[in-house]
Formats: sequence, C-alpha cells, structure tokens
Amino acid sequence: MTRNDVTRRSDEMVRLVCSPALRERLERELVAYDVDLDAGSRWVLVERGFEIPAGRPAIVFDALDFMDVVRLLVAGVREQPGGARSVAGQRGGNFVVLTAREVWYLEAGTDGIVARTAAGRDRVRGTLQHYEVSWSGLGFVRINRSQLVNLAHVREIVPWFNSRFVLRLAGGEELEVSKTYAKRLRGALKM
Repeated sequence: MTRNDVTRRSDEMVRLVCSPALRERLERELVAYDVDLDAGSRWVLVERGFEIPAGRPAIVFDALDFMDVVRLLVAGVREQPGGARSVAGQRGGNFVVLTAREVWYLEAGTDGIVARTAAGRDRVRGTLQHYEVSWSGLGFVRINRSQLVNLAHVREIVPWFNSRFVLRLAGGEELEVSKTYAKRLRGALKM
C-alpha cells in the first residue's frame, strides 16, 4: 500500500454522532459505498441537536435529510461521483444489463427493487436508497417512499391536490409524487 493509498483511505472514513436508530441506517448506507466508520476519522457527521466534536470538519444535518448527507459525503470522497451507470437485472430466469438511461423508474415492493423499462419489469439488487444516491447525478429523483423516477422519461407534470403532482411517463404510466417529495422535485426541475 502506497502513501497515496493510505491518504485516500483515510479520506473515506467518517465518525457518526447521532441517535442509535439513525446510526443503524447511516452505517448501512455508508458501508454500501465502502466508507468506513472510525472514531479517529477526518470527517464527522453530526445529527442536529448533538454536540459537535472540536478539531475536525463536521457536517451537521437533520435526521430526515440523512440521505442528502450520504450523497454529499460519497460525492466528496469518490473520484467519479455518480456511481455505476448500469446494473444487472433479472428477467425471468435470465440476467440482463440495464443502463440507467433506459430505466423509467425504480420501485421498492415486497419482492425487492424492480426497474421498469420499455421491455418490462426487472428485479435488481440493492436498496432504493442506494440508487437514490448513486443515480441522482443521472437524473433520478425520489418521488415518494417507494419510487425513484428518471426525469428523462417524464413527459408531463400534472399539478394535483394537496401540493402534490402526477408524473406522466413516455410509456403512458402515471406516478404520484407525494407532498413530502414534491418540494425536492420542484427544486430538481427549478419549478
């Protein structure tokens, strides 16, 4: 291991100062991106309301925005932000390679994560949060608790009641944007 490898590796470690429930979720997401957790690390992630340790750069965040913090941290420690641009999907008994460009949306269900494309529905590995972080730079936006949409396939945005929207996709499908995620969609589209 060279000195450069040691320096790079130390940049990929983080210390967490947060509630136990949030710690579990953050650890799961950070480990998925090979970001190690170490009390002596360079960076500290601090949940708002907890004491900020002195002597290290700290990122203070609200518990509801923990995925935004993961995105920020992962983009900052990776040489190529944005993650993989393709994923292996399972279609029946076969595997297919799906590019992010051809995926209309990703949906979490009882059988795991499903990628919807023009060819149909394919099961993919990982979590919705994983794709939210790694594919956010490719135009994917979270629209509700169980779906991420590829904005390149949205043909129409229909205002709905209670500050929500309905997205009409190129294939004719309609997806509902929850009130919680409508603000993020407006921000992503500068509406």
